[in-house]
Amino acid sequence: MIVRRVLNNSVVDALDDAMREVIVLGRGIGFRAQPGDTIDATAIEKVFRLDDSAQGSRLAQVAADVPAEILAVTDEIVTLAREQLTEKLSDSVYAALADHIAFAVHRVRENIDLASALEADVRRFYPKEYAVATNALPLIEAATGVAMPAAEAANIALHLITAEVGGGDGSAAALTSFTQDVLDIVRLHFGIVYADDDPAYARFATHVRYFAQRVLAGTVIERDDDELMTLLRRQLPHVFAAIDRIEAYVREAHHHTMTSTEKVYIAMHVSRFV
Repeated sequence: MIVRRVLNNSVVDALDDAMREVIVLGRGIGFRAQPGDTIDATAIEKVFRLDDSAQGSRLAQVAADVPAEILAVTDEIVTLAREQLTEKLSDSVYAALADHIAFAVHRVRENIDLASALEADVRRFYPKEYAVATNALPLIEAATGVAMPAAEAANIALHLITAEVGGGDGSAAALTSFTQDVLDIVRLHFGIVYADDDPAYARFATHVRYFAQRVLAGTVIERDDDELMTLLRRQLPHVFAAIDRIEAYVREAHHHTMTSTEKVYIAMHVSRFV
């Protein structure tokens, strides 16, 4: 590998043998290094190989501003997430999460509250991501010497969710808000109280999450279920009254016209617990 530029004493932007941009970590690896220098392989502790050059550039920017231990623990957390989550994570998670962790560590040192207004929703709708984030807290403490409060797990989980969605800043919050809005429409329409341990509710919430993800991503399921929808509307008029409210919300708030397939799937889930 050869040095493209030195980001700090422990991090360099480099080219690997295939001439792909990589971010290389190693104690003292950037000290007195110059562009074009060959990197001593024995000094390399971690290499970030990113498929997207834009993501590599973004990580390089972040790496220049955060300590090497933050980059290292970010990689530990992403590795843990990729082992335990079924959704594929975008490489965008490296820069976003490293930047966030550096800021969070600073805020804890300054005794600034890290609470997230979405903590309860994240814990309910994304238990796997929340569990990974909870397990990340001791990793951050081991790397930085800063004990992170339990509330920080929700903030880390939101970055993992965003990376799953493949969206930009705020997409995890938007996804969570969208999901909660649809669940509230059904709850208020039927005057029910959701039970978190009800399997039917859990399946419904999961389906709404994926529906929200597709809408926010602009993905449309192209399938003709008009006949089935007409049949179900006759059989389940009380359910489709709620579906009509959801359709109006989605159209007004997210400029999406629900397909017959989307209506059918949501109606079938709702019918199982109302």
